[in-house]
Amino acid sequence: MATTRTSRSRSLATAMLCAAAVTAQFVSGKATRDALFLTSLDFTALPTMLMATSVCSLLLVAANARAARRLRPSVLVPASFVASGLLFLVEWAFRSWAPSSTAAFVYLHISGSAPLLASGFWLIASERFDPHTAKKRFGQIAGAGTLGGLVSALMAERVAALFGVPAMLPFLAILQFLSAALVRRLSVAEELVAPAVLDEAFGAPQPSGLKLLAHAPYLRNLAVLVLLGTTGAALVDYLFKAEAVETFGRGDNLLRFFALYYAATSVLTFVVQTSLCRIVLERFGLAATTSTASGALLAGSAAALFAPGFGSLLVARGGEAIFRGSLFRAGYELFYTPIPANEKRAAKSLIDVGFDRLGDATGGGLVRIALLVAPAAQSSTILALAIGCSAGAILAASRLTRGYIGTLGSSLVDLSKRAGTVETTAQETTTRAQVIGAIRREAASRAVNAPAERPQTAGPATSRRIVLDPDVQDILNLRSRDRSRVVEVLSREEGLSAPLVSHAITLLAWDPVADHALFALRKVAEEHIGQLIDALLDPNQDFAVRRRLARVFSVCVSQRAASGLMHGLDDIRFDVRYQSARSLAAILEKNAMIRIDAEQIFEVVLREVAVGRPVWESRRLLEGFDIDRRSPLDEFVRNRAGESLAHVFTLLSLALPREPLQIAFRSLHTDDEYLQGTALEYLESVLPPRIRQRLWPFLELRSVGPNRPARPREEVIAELLQSHHSIMLNLEELRLRSALVPANSPA
Repeated sequence: MATTRTSRSRSLATAMLCAAAVTAQFVSGKATRDALFLTSLDFTALPTMLMATSVCSLLLVAANARAARRLRPSVLVPASFVASGLLFLVEWAFRSWAPSSTAAFVYLHISGSAPLLASGFWLIASERFDPHTAKKRFGQIAGAGTLGGLVSALMAERVAALFGVPAMLPFLAILQFLSAALVRRLSVAEELVAPAVLDEAFGAPQPSGLKLLAHAPYLRNLAVLVLLGTTGAALVDYLFKAEAVETFGRGDNLLRFFALYYAATSVLTFVVQTSLCRIVLERFGLAATTSTASGALLAGSAAALFAPGFGSLLVARGGEAIFRGSLFRAGYELFYTPIPANEKRAAKSLIDVGFDRLGDATGGGLVRIALLVAPAAQSSTILALAIGCSAGAILAASRLTRGYIGTLGSSLVDLSKRAGTVETTAQETTTRAQVIGAIRREAASRAVNAPAERPQTAGPATSRRIVLDPDVQDILNLRSRDRSRVVEVLSREEGLSAPLVSHAITLLAWDPVADHALFALRKVAEEHIGQLIDALLDPNQDFAVRRRLARVFSVCVSQRAASGLMHGLDDIRFDVRYQSARSLAAILEKNAMIRIDAEQIFEVVLREVAVGRPVWESRRLLEGFDIDRRSPLDEFVRNRAGESLAHVFTLLSLALPREPLQIAFRSLHTDDEYLQGTALEYLESVLPPRIRQRLWPFLELRSVGPNRPARPREEVIAELLQSHHSIMLNLEELRLRSALVPANSPA
């Protein structure tokens, strides 16, 4: 455990250093780009450059996608940084010969490659941390990046003041080489994601990013968010830079202004990240956190409409930049953490860079249209367009929460299925199949040799025989306390008649025949559901009867049975509530049309968790979970999970998606930290806040003990999948064995 924590801390420190270097080259590169371009060319050429940059970026994204099919991110991303650094040195060498052409080329270089390189870094970071850890740490990583951007902006200002703007190009090359080294170190560090998972992602067929977008609404919403957010920012950025040129003129003063501007926004971004990022994420969620940049741009643009000028544009553009670099970045990158690695590698650069550049191109095109259509009111027209784009981005972000939760659930399910060809699972399936086959052959043999007539009840040896009504005789047998006579009635193939049901219910309290009574009542449960519900809810009924009677309902499929069991969830005895919840889950699994009030379930869960830790940990069932006492899941709960937590998760499965919730429950008790983190993030996202707040202390204590040896991920996943197969096979074996219980066998 100590080794794992050390590895995690080392990976976090490396990621923070890497973010600082990557953001440093990005921030100082933007300042250099803007100063060189606006010094050598007129600012009216900006819209054209935005569209040219978009084309260049799309070509780079396509080339990166082709390279990603052959090279892992751990090789491709550092190599891209090195290539970018070498290109800066070439541009520096040609700067004095062709300043205008070099300025345009530098603009294309920085605008096209910087987002792609940053996207590559965040791709690697998202593969280093599970979703829950990422939510805690990505704010810190982004904060380190902001601090690196601040330092680089101040250095850029000093370099420009002492040596001039062109001297920034070799400085940027050094930052690129440093970023390459740190990204490489992060990518080959000891991974929290098992190497087998990443190797499988690399070996799998690489899907097309465009095809993924066409079939995945979640990714499409991410793309729309990026497109509209960037379009709005590009519209305001044009007005802001135009005012900056008029205010500061051209040359080194302009570079110094942009350096100080980026330094100031970096400081404020760092303050927001360190003080608000985690609070906003936990309180308002990912969608609201990601909407902050567009919200700031919308508010700033609206203010600029009523108070035109450089100051209002500075506030609008700076506010968007601050929230984009802090809250937006921390929330946006988390949306990618549950996406399968091969899909993430195919789609992330396309969305991060392709749609970002497409947003710039759209913004440039809208600026051109505004200049042509409304030259006298170009500022107000552009601001109105920016407001519309920002509102659309906020709407797209609001649709991401449901997709994020669904993707987390799918990720849990995929992890449990990844070991579908593991040898232990195959052996388990084969062995159990052989057992079931033997039972079936035994059933067929007994069916051939079974007596055709109903056994007659022996009476006293008298010359005059008293003939009783068959139901009366059966009632006498059930009340005789003679086990063989009782079992003979309970084991009949035709089942119990109506007058016998109440007598069979009372037999649930007699341990020697309880299992036979349970089996007999299950055969006629739907026909006599009202009588069974009345007995279950009768507080004067024997406790042993009620806790076993709740298990009878598991074979039912009707709404009436489910409604009756809902009242059983309010029983004062934990065993009755526990078995009622399990039977409800069994009914819902067989009949998806059953209606269960989710709010009522959540109220029951709140009552269950509103106890002290001694009560929570001391809850124990008085007997087995069901007549199938060999269920692997039941053994799992008995040995590792605890009945209280298992009961709460059974209740939650009645109101939330069942399969990912069950996998999350089992994943919390594994030794694999990535599975634990994914499960915690799924639960934190899907649980209502009032339940999450009360339940979380009980979940946090399920972490692996310090002296517990860690097991390989493949073994953990195989165990999860094996338990699923075993449960299904056990149900079949139980059904067959129950049909073969002899009339005189011990219970």
